[in-house]
Amino acid sequence: MGILSVFLIAVGIGAMVLFQRAATGLEQPAYTVEQSSGQIEIRRYQATPAAEVTVEGSRSAATRKAFGILFDYISGANQGNGKIAMTAPVRQAPDPQKISMTAPVTQAPAGADAWQVAFFLPSQYTVASAPKPDNEQVRIVSVPGGRVAAITFSGRWTDRNFEKHAAQLSTFIGMNGLTATGAPVYAYFNDPFTLPPFRRNEVQIPIAP
Repeated sequence: MGILSVFLIAVGIGAMVLFQRAATGLEQPAYTVEQSSGQIEIRRYQATPAAEVTVEGSRSAATRKAFGILFDYISGANQGNGKIAMTAPVRQAPDPQKISMTAPVTQAPAGADAWQVAFFLPSQYTVASAPKPDNEQVRIVSVPGGRVAAITFSGRWTDRNFEKHAAQLSTFIGMNGLTATGAPVYAYFNDPFTLPPFRRNEVQIPIAP
């Protein structure tokens, strides 16, 4: 093995460690794991405050637009001009008002044209104590707690990747006698500069208690 090959391997390992630290170094909503099977976990979350915005467009376009709006909020576009620490993950869910009432609740929201994108707030904040946003598009909400099935995976942020894992999670839910109570939610734990093999992505589906 040549010196260049060794160097590239070392760089790759170093990058993986740094990216994993970046993903795990941010505060995340607390949860307990009730069951695990490979990439899939059954979790229970508490309600968590978040800054949320509803954006129209494709999943990827809505994510980009919403990220800019929400990042402005935590960077000081709020009452008091206070900076708020970034957390993980960025949460994206189809706007429930735009989902067809005839669509299966476990169906990945391909083609949805309105999305709710949220940054969770650090644990020091409540809905009442969070700084008021300057932008009226931003809402301070409480993301409901409860029981969810979650599948963790790496790779690119493509519709195909998310839909494939949403289908796997839906199959697991059906085969294990669980009942889905809502549409899939997408979770992004890394920034766009993280190489796809080192990203942590999730699909989460709420399930009955």
